[in-house]
Amino acid sequence: GIETIDWELGSETKYIGEYQCYKATYTKMVEKPRVVFNSENEEEAEKEPEMEERTVTAWYTPQIPVNNGPDDYQGLPGLILEVHDGKLTIICSKIVLNPKDKIDIKEPEKGKVVNQEKYEEIMDKKAKEMMERFRPRKGRDNGESIEIRIGG
Repeated sequence: GIETIDWELGSETKYIGEYQCYKATYTKMVEKPRVVFNSENEEEAEKEPEMEERTVTAWYTPQIPVNNGPDDYQGLPGLILEVHDGKLTIICSKIVLNPKDKIDIKEPEKGKVVNQEKYEEIMDKKAKEMMERFRPRKGRDNGESIEIRIGG
C-alpha cells in the first residue's frame, strides 16, 4: 500500500508551464548512505543503519484537481508536477488530459435553462409541429393529392 504522506502546504508559488503550482513539503526519515570498506568486518555490516531526516519538496497545481503525482507521491489537492527528494528530482514535463479526444466545449451564446418536464413539453410540442407540417392537408379546393411510390 501507499503510505499517506503528511504534507505541509506552503504558500510559495511558481509556474511550471502554464500551471500555477504551490509548494508542499514533508520530512521523512531515510537511511544514511554508508560505506562499508571491509566486508569481513561483520559488526560494521550488521550495525543498525543510521537515519537522517530528508525534506521532500513537491510542487502541485490546484488547476488540475487530482491527487496524483509521480511514483508514490500523492495526496495533495492538485496534480504534483515536480518533486525534489534529496538528490532526486522528478518533473512532470507533459500533461495530457484525455489524450484520445480533444473536447472543445463552447458556452452556448443563447438559450435558457429548462427542467426535464419543460424539456419534454418542448420536445412534445416540436414533435407535434413536425407531424402537422408533414400531414397531408385536407379540404384543398383543387383536390390535388400527393402520391408517393416507393420502388415503382
